[in-house]
Amino acid sequence: MSLNSLPFDDAASNGDPAPANPSGGNHKPRKTPPANPKRATDAEWEARVEIEAARLGVVADSATIAKPEPAPVSNDPFDPSNLAKMKLSQDFAAMAAVKPVITSVAVRKPNKHEFVRVRPGSVWRFETGCFVDKDTREVYMVTPELWPVMPGDVTPTALVVAVSRNSPIPFLWPLVLPSSDGRPNRWHESGIEAARLAESQWLRSVADMSAGCYVPFVAAAKLPEPEWPADLTMSDFLRLAFQGRFIRDNSHPCLQRLRGEI
Repeated sequence: MSLNSLPFDDAASNGDPAPANPSGGNHKPRKTPPANPKRATDAEWEARVEIEAARLGVVADSATIAKPEPAPVSNDPFDPSNLAKMKLSQDFAAMAAVKPVITSVAVRKPNKHEFVRVRPGSVWRFETGCFVDKDTREVYMVTPELWPVMPGDVTPTALVVAVSRNSPIPFLWPLVLPSSDGRPNRWHESGIEAARLAESQWLRSVADMSAGCYVPFVAAAKLPEPEWPADLTMSDFLRLAFQGRFIRDNSHPCLQRLRGEI
């Protein structure tokens, strides 16, 4: 018997008896398989051929049976067949994890709207002499050999590593240290105290002009601890912060402008 006579209609598949042969013989009527089977894969089609062949006691030859046409591929991203690819996998967090590459570090004070933390420990604090360009607000590190020739322009400064809730990239918070003449300055003192508190809690440092000092505002909620880069030392932070902003001799443009030469 040719496999082209295998019955694949619903009646035959359900085991319903075939209609009687008008001629009265034992030969079963020939049935033609559906022209376009219902979206079956090649493996499913082969299995159906094997089942029908075994039921009729013939040798299966799927080559003689028309294979189903492949289901059309939908370009609609919201088609159910495509939505399965959009679902989150169990390892999504690991796949989405990225690590920023720090190529530059800012030297600045935190603004009044951002919550910040300071990295605790003396290793993350560096005291040196800095010069602040009043026009650009850029902070420069000055070599000690030039401190005596820049009176009033070089400020003793503590640089502490800090991070904001607004960015994963740390910055250096410049804190002006008390002057050698012993005169108190509420702005400098309150700034140092705010940085000390920020070692253990998230806070905003807001300038109160009426009080003449910085006022710290601690976060009301318990925010997660900051994640500090494990591959950067204090030396790395200073290098990334002051590359191109280091005054090493009298020919530096900042000093030339102070002398009125340019």
